[in-house]
Amino acid sequence: MLLKDEKSFREKRSEFRHRIVDSIYDRIPAEVVEHLGNANKELIFAIEGVFNGFIKRIDNRIARTKERHSKTTGGESGGNNSDSDKE
Repeated sequence: MLLKDEKSFREKRSEFRHRIVDSIYDRIPAEVVEHLGNANKELIFAIEGVFNGFIKRIDNRIARTKERHSKTTGGESGGNNSDSDKE
């Protein structure tokens, strides 16, 4: 059991990792660090765009399904429609 002031292994490992990363970044010019940071952000934005595309496709599928159901059942949900969804 940990004492009040004692850090867990996970906290110690995290601090050690941060010290290593900081010591590496201290040896790299600030402009390079900024460029690497911006490149990381662009990668995240690209991945976000992919996910947004997936979400849009899901929303479109839901809208098309609702539209088909409203045409075949007269606006009520729960109708059994045998049309297959093609994409």
